[in-house]
Amino acid sequence: MPHATTPAGRTDSEPSLLLGIAFGFLSSLGPFAIDLYLPAMPGMARAMAADSGAVQRTLSAFFLGLALAQIPLGTLGDRYGRRRPLIGGLALFAIASIACALATSLPMLVACRFLQGMGACAGTASVRAMIRDRHSGHRAAQLMAFTFLIIGISPVLAPLAGSYLLQIMAWRGLFALLAGGGVIALVAVLLFLPESLPPERRLHQLPMLESYRRLLTAPAFLGWTMVAGLATTIPFAFVTAAPFLYTQGFGLTAHHYSLLLALNAATSIIATQFAPALMRRLGGRRLVSIAAAIAIVATALLALTTVALAVSIGAFQFYAMLLFALAGLILTPAAISALDAAGGGAGSATGLLGTLQLAITALASGAVSLLPSMTVLPLAGLLGGSFTLMAVVMLALGERRGI
Repeated sequence: MPHATTPAGRTDSEPSLLLGIAFGFLSSLGPFAIDLYLPAMPGMARAMAADSGAVQRTLSAFFLGLALAQIPLGTLGDRYGRRRPLIGGLALFAIASIACALATSLPMLVACRFLQGMGACAGTASVRAMIRDRHSGHRAAQLMAFTFLIIGISPVLAPLAGSYLLQIMAWRGLFALLAGGGVIALVAVLLFLPESLPPERRLHQLPMLESYRRLLTAPAFLGWTMVAGLATTIPFAFVTAAPFLYTQGFGLTAHHYSLLLALNAATSIIATQFAPALMRRLGGRRLVSIAAAIAIVATALLALTTVALAVSIGAFQFYAMLLFALAGLILTPAAISALDAAGGGAGSATGLLGTLQLAITALASGAVSLLPSMTVLPLAGLLGGSFTLMAVVMLALGERRGI
């Protein structure tokens, strides 16, 4: 059924559940490609006579492809519409997945994973731009939150699914299944997903460097992008430190700390679904400011407790769940507000947003690896510092608007 449109070219109807599921599926290809084969890594190392570090480079190659493809895909989407770059990316993902399944050497597998990451990027980058084409503000947040729900479930389900699938197939079969998922997504886009950016709204004349110069000199876009990157940093930095902190600091088994990490992820996923309503009621800036203030107070209390007493695993887990929930509340309004602040050129904006998010997250995760890994304070300091930066950015944006 066609939607009525606003003068800006966006639909004014409520986001549909079917569209949310479609966007969520497209966005989940990347997380599934990351996590589905994790249980197979030891078997892959044996099959290719390589050590574990060498096999882990296949993961790094995927992330590199995912990061590098963000900006060119966004620019192509602004110039030629969303469907063509999305279709090309999904085709690349399917072909690269088949090549991964047929790889006969580790260098070949690393190269194919790089291409697979570039293809998977089309789902994430195009979906964000398509949401921005259709909606803004609260309604865009509703759709974005639903896609984050499916993306958030993927890392929980994918490794579990991979471990069960390995009982009935070799690791190459996992990549064949990913190829099948890419083909299904490609067919669905070709048959059912309409173009969201009509020709009259495409930026044919704006040079690529000029569009990114405009975005990089827009304080509101940069501020909200930094907040989105810091919100993404919270779970990634925590997961980087958790294996050592939980096992060596608190003496938990791998099975037990995996359950706690799953509980953290579930908390974040649930919180994400409340973000659109809170954003509509409070506004994005006020919501982020309140969430950041709660996180800063919680971190200060944990630090004081750590200095005076030994922190129990129960207290630390409550702190972790609280921060995951607050990050979940922040991520949707931050991403939507960044795209709203960008104005035209949603493809370029989503590409730059994704690249900067990955860069901020990578820097923070790298910083965690340099910190002492068996005590609470270094990790809490980094997490609390991230929320403090969010609060500073919100204060600066409020002063620019005179709020």
